[in-house]
Amino acid sequence: MSKMESLSGRNLKPLADVPLGTLRKNATRLHGVCRYNQGIDKRRTDLSPLDVKEVALHPESLKNEWIRYAEFLMFHEFLHALGFSGHNRTFRQLESHWPDTGAKEMGIEFSKYLRQRNAKFAWKCPNCYWQTKRSMRAAGRYICRTCRVKLVDFALTID
Repeated sequence: MSKMESLSGRNLKPLADVPLGTLRKNATRLHGVCRYNQGIDKRRTDLSPLDVKEVALHPESLKNEWIRYAEFLMFHEFLHALGFSGHNRTFRQLESHWPDTGAKEMGIEFSKYLRQRNAKFAWKCPNCYWQTKRSMRAAGRYICRTCRVKLVDFALTID
């Protein structure tokens, strides 16, 4: 980060003191988080790494196959720690300076991987056999977008 021209005027040294952690292993939608200290208003314009309680990443992202994505996640969360609390235009412009352009795109595959890994149930169309895995049982009121037939919800068995 220190070699990025877009961050050249910022003091990045306090980022080294930000505590690092991991999310729950069964989290499926959250890949990383920048948690601020209690009572900190994220709308403040003078946020700094001193206001950050912890930066946490999903433990699966730290595995070898996802490490490029984890590096991008850490950069993303450190931008939040530097005071860019929202995902506005300025934040996205800074985020776009990450040199590994493919790493950000790994997020979609990482989401799919987490959903598949944590799935306990599945929906299946009895007509066209389309199916998708889910982590929670559904209420049975969903239909196949192709066939317009009610989807069947069933529990997955462990092999």
